[in-house]
Amino acid sequence: MLGNIILGFMIPVLIGGWILRRHPKILIIFYPLGVAASACVNSVGFNFFWNILPNSNNQSYTALPMDLGIYPISGCLMMFAILNKGTKPWLAIVITAVVLTLIEWLAKEMGRVVYFNGWNIYWTALSYLLPLVLAYGYGLLFRKQFIQSEQ
Repeated sequence: MLGNIILGFMIPVLIGGWILRRHPKILIIFYPLGVAASACVNSVGFNFFWNILPNSNNQSYTALPMDLGIYPISGCLMMFAILNKGTKPWLAIVITAVVLTLIEWLAKEMGRVVYFNGWNIYWTALSYLLPLVLAYGYGLLFRKQFIQSEQ
């Protein structure tokens, strides 16, 4: 569990916090969405498709560091790249999904993640891609509703 806390929460939050320290609006707007999306996907996944180590009676506790760390922070960094660095949205979405998929593939190869019921790395990539597209769409909707109405 200590590895989940360090690799899934502490390192991503320190890196993301350092990069985003001058852009708190991105964290305020997108971090809660990332936590919610991650918790929802993992809640379904733990019941039907995958398991992560260490095993516990409630897998949500095991995934909590990642639900609060790497997943929402990676979404915030993706939105930072789109909004502040001018990265093309589709490119940022695909690169973020590929990086997260590679991280999970490494965890799977090390035996820290177990798939079942037909789940595979391609479904994993899709499970990262869809919430990232949702985050981008949320950003567009947010801009339309709040930014343009202030002008």
